[in-house]
Amino acid sequence: MKQDNIRTAIFVILCMISLSALRLIWAGLFQENITPDIQEGKLDLRSWEIEEGQSILLDGVWDFYPSQFLMQEDASTVEAPEAIQVPHGWENNLGSPFGYGTYRLQVRVQPEDDRNFKLYVPNIRTSSEIYVNGQKVAETGRLAETEAAYVADIMPKTVTFKADEEGNIDVVIQAANFIDSRDGGIYLSLRFGTDETITREVQLTNYSQVVIAAILFMHTVYTLIIYFIGGRDKKVLSFSLLAFSLFSGFLFHTGEKLLQQFFNLSYELEYWMIHTVYLIIFYALVQCTDHQKLPYWNKIFPFFKWGMAVLAVVTIFLSMPQILALRPLYYIFGIVTAIVTISSIVSMYKTNQKAAYFLVCSYAAITNHAIWNFIWKGQSIYLTFYPFDLLIFVTCYTIVWFQRYFQKHKETKDLAERLKKVNEEKDQFLANTSHEFRNPLNSILLLSEAVRDREETNLSKQSMTELNTVLNVGQQMNLLLSDLLETRNLQINKPRLNRQVIALEPIVTGIIDALRFSSDVKSLSIVHLIPKDFPPVYADENRVKQILFNLVDNAIKYTNQGSITVSASVKDHQAEIHVTDTGIGISEEMQKKIFQPYEQGHPENEMSEGGFGLGLNITKQLVELHGGRIQVSSKKGEKTTFTFTLALAAQEVAAWTSESQIEKQMPKEESEQTVQPNRKNNQMPSVLIVEDNPASLLALKAIIPDDAYHPVFVSNAKQAVEELKKREWDLVISDIMMPEISGYELARIIRERFSLTELPLLLLTGGTTDIQAAFLAGANDYIGKPVEPVELKARMDSLVTLKRVAEKQVQMETSWLQAQIQPHFLFNTLNSIMALSELDVRGMRILLNEFSNLLRSKFQFQHMKELVPLKEELNIVRSYLYIEQVRFGEALQVKWDLEDEEEVYVPFLSIQPLVENAVQHGIRNRQGKGTVTIRCIKNISRNKAVITVEDDGAGIEEAEMQTILNRESDSKSGIGIFNVDKRLHQHFGKGLQMISSKEKGLKVFFEVDLPPTE
Repeated sequence: MKQDNIRTAIFVILCMISLSALRLIWAGLFQENITPDIQEGKLDLRSWEIEEGQSILLDGVWDFYPSQFLMQEDASTVEAPEAIQVPHGWENNLGSPFGYGTYRLQVRVQPEDDRNFKLYVPNIRTSSEIYVNGQKVAETGRLAETEAAYVADIMPKTVTFKADEEGNIDVVIQAANFIDSRDGGIYLSLRFGTDETITREVQLTNYSQVVIAAILFMHTVYTLIIYFIGGRDKKVLSFSLLAFSLFSGFLFHTGEKLLQQFFNLSYELEYWMIHTVYLIIFYALVQCTDHQKLPYWNKIFPFFKWGMAVLAVVTIFLSMPQILALRPLYYIFGIVTAIVTISSIVSMYKTNQKAAYFLVCSYAAITNHAIWNFIWKGQSIYLTFYPFDLLIFVTCYTIVWFQRYFQKHKETKDLAERLKKVNEEKDQFLANTSHEFRNPLNSILLLSEAVRDREETNLSKQSMTELNTVLNVGQQMNLLLSDLLETRNLQINKPRLNRQVIALEPIVTGIIDALRFSSDVKSLSIVHLIPKDFPPVYADENRVKQILFNLVDNAIKYTNQGSITVSASVKDHQAEIHVTDTGIGISEEMQKKIFQPYEQGHPENEMSEGGFGLGLNITKQLVELHGGRIQVSSKKGEKTTFTFTLALAAQEVAAWTSESQIEKQMPKEESEQTVQPNRKNNQMPSVLIVEDNPASLLALKAIIPDDAYHPVFVSNAKQAVEELKKREWDLVISDIMMPEISGYELARIIRERFSLTELPLLLLTGGTTDIQAAFLAGANDYIGKPVEPVELKARMDSLVTLKRVAEKQVQMETSWLQAQIQPHFLFNTLNSIMALSELDVRGMRILLNEFSNLLRSKFQFQHMKELVPLKEELNIVRSYLYIEQVRFGEALQVKWDLEDEEEVYVPFLSIQPLVENAVQHGIRNRQGKGTVTIRCIKNISRNKAVITVEDDGAGIEEAEMQTILNRESDSKSGIGIFNVDKRLHQHFGKGLQMISSKEKGLKVFFEVDLPPTE
């Protein structure tokens, strides 16, 4: 450490020596101080060649007329002059720094030298008039013999003149001082030379000052900007203050006093300002260092700071002599500043040597500048302005500051990376914890609900209430876990939206019903103001439900009394949905961060209300996924309104969707009949449940009813595979996360043997499972934990029904194919052909041709899903009726009532099964004559055509008609009619209609759409 201190001391000494050498070199290059011999107020330059580029100092013995203004006095009363040394004050001559007098210098040059000469007068304390050869050439302040009439001012002056014909230059300077107690008169060297030389020297000083001032102002501005947009580092602000103080000092006090060239300041004001600037510089210098780390200084610094502030304020009200009397205080503050800054640099050097070298160089430069200025002013020497000390000071300190900035930036970046990693680990931990909580929570909810349903009649009212409360709390915990998992999912990947045209009114109704329990507990009313005819939006229905659920649930959480209103409006072609509550409100500060994760609007209530503060963050992300925006409007203690926007659906898309929904709702009765699974041969559906968690397995046992299903429970996938080999199953329910063989792998094993309809598979999970992966593995459906009993039963019923419907469909298609080829029809037709072969060969040929056409049409199964022209379908009917008429003769009569067959299209084989049914079950069952009527009537106004097949046979009862249309008939003709009815529904949304009664025949008809007219 001692060696380091020695090394630092050597470095400081070298810096001071180098900076001093640079200053002396500058002075030697730009200002050669030539001082000719001036005696008794006379300077003879006749034998001295004044070269271009050289100026001389008018230092020497001048004539001085104490207490006289030579140019205003009568020459006869002028007293003899005294000798006075210039530059020097006149206190020795006047006996006081206050008074007035006249300086005189007579200069002689060659008579033929007609060049313009220039005299540069830096400062004369504290007012003056300059005369050359009897002519006033400059004036500063106002001269007077009394203090009352006198006005002080100090400004550098440059005067230009020529010698008279004899080469004489008579310089007279009258001065007065009644305000500055330091001394009066000429106290800095005057420079004399040619016009070009003095102008060049003055311009060099001015340009140097402007450059330094511009650099300092630039540092002031950018550091001030960095302070406000950055981390509000006080050292940055202090450096900005230091640069501005130096900049101000250069403008109004140093060198040519550039600011006072435009705005003249009084001498007293200038003096107070420069002393105030000194105090600010002292304060800023200290603040730019790590002075807080010095021992005992923290206790002294407040007195130091406030002492300078008091001194600056007091100075405003003091006169010049009083201010001068307080100058020792300024020196004390300056010395303390020097000690503190040096000590701080030494302290910093111990912690960061690399940065300390630049800091040492910076403070060495400013110290060197102050020392040399003090020396030269004390010696009354005026030199051309020297800029490099201040440039080095600002540059080195800026390097130190930027080093600190980049170091902090690197540390901040490293810290951000560590925090990001910790945050990811935290999110993953929360997600894993949430997943692990799902299984026991699922078991608690399922077992509690099973106990409630099973013991509903045995439990007391209080026990039922408490059990419902347990279930409600469990559901709230489930929502919290869902928020955690949803947040993690949104961070990992951007979910795809299943956008469609949806209505808001029914969604809001469902959300209100779902949260009715929570609102009833607080006696809150939820007002639904979205009308049924509100324009539909284009969005993901499930995500919109989640958004509204979070907002309404949040409103309930922070509203103790009053109401919650859900409304909507249309603005700028977007739907604006508003959720307003009369709760405790949100402060403006909290509104800025309420949508951030893990932030709650009212932290003081988090223990009473619960929650992780994720709901609004999830809501914001989901709204922005839709391309919308969400905002909050509230005041502390008043109502709060959350507003989010969704895109409105295009009118054409909305209209098409509405029609599609109406068409889907038409066969509602039929779909409702398939909700409950039909028993197969009076046996309950067999369900194989695979769950490795014993608690979850027990919970599933509790909620799956034994009177509706025959469940078998196994604890791993290997056992499940063995059970699949032993018997036929209707459904498999499996957890995804299982040891050894996961639910995904089990799904692949099942799909190797069974199709989706042969053995449905329902997957259960408690985590953020990839749904796409589940379906790709072969799952039919997917449900998350905790499992809702109602939802599980509904999904089980749907999948079992899917299997049963698929099996029945295969059976019915087989039966229908068999119905198209009836053996007795073939035999009867062949017998008729044999009989005609002996009696009527031509008739036999016609019968064979019609029989061939019929068979050819019957076996064209590829047209089953197509529409064919009515003429083509009627040709099949005519072939069939011709064959039957050959068999029955006059007992079978056929009537045709066809207005116009053009542009009418019907499903393939839709009329022939109806005609065949009319012949076989209408006329033959009656065992007598009968008539079959085929009719086609167009209704142009409705753009419909009605096809009717009517017989006058035995007829059927209404109950039997329903049996046929409800797929419950086992007869082959019933299967044929049901198949026609089914395909009519698929094409036109409406099937067969029957009118009949016993012994009065049967009328079957259906409608088909006509092509739109132009």
